[in-house]
Amino acid sequence: MNIINLHNNSSPKERYYLLDSNVWLPILGIDDEPTSEHYKIFFDKILKHDIAKILLCPLQLSELLNRLLRFHGNKAFGKKYKGKTGVIPSFSEFYKAEYRGSNDYKIRYESIIDDLDGYSSHIVFTDVHQKTFLQLTSFDASKLDFNDHYLYVLAKEQSAMIVTHDADFFGLDVSVGTFNLKLYKAYTSSIQPKK
Repeated sequence: MNIINLHNNSSPKERYYLLDSNVWLPILGIDDEPTSEHYKIFFDKILKHDIAKILLCPLQLSELLNRLLRFHGNKAFGKKYKGKTGVIPSFSEFYKAEYRGSNDYKIRYESIIDDLDGYSSHIVFTDVHQKTFLQLTSFDASKLDFNDHYLYVLAKEQSAMIVTHDADFFGLDVSVGTFNLKLYKAYTSSIQPKK
């Protein structure tokens, strides 16, 4: 495992990058962390270099679309039912029965697709190749979820660097780039020789 401090090493290289969803979501419109600005700048640097490419697989595309559309659906739900009394549907009921058929949903979906299409010259749409069912489904669930495991398998297969702000990929045999100094310091401390 190799963790790169992107504060000190933020020039994209000739390689594949796999952006964790916690990096993609602020780029695509859910911005709730001040640190996400660093990742947006790094993303812009990738877009300026023809040598760097971003991997995106169908599983992550699905995760991003669902998270973004549910985010916008939740805002619409709050707006429609704020201060209302009486019988109010659950968010899930509202989302399935009303929001997915709404014009707002269609506009939001098309906007997300347009954004991704705008980046398509630097995105390589790919998937995991030649893995068995057991290889895809065997992982330590106490350390990461299935989607993160799938991204790890893809990154390993493509020799890609995973760009993330969380520690889900800590300890795995892939390169990880982060602006999270706490994560980077934990890594450097873990490789220090014991006295």
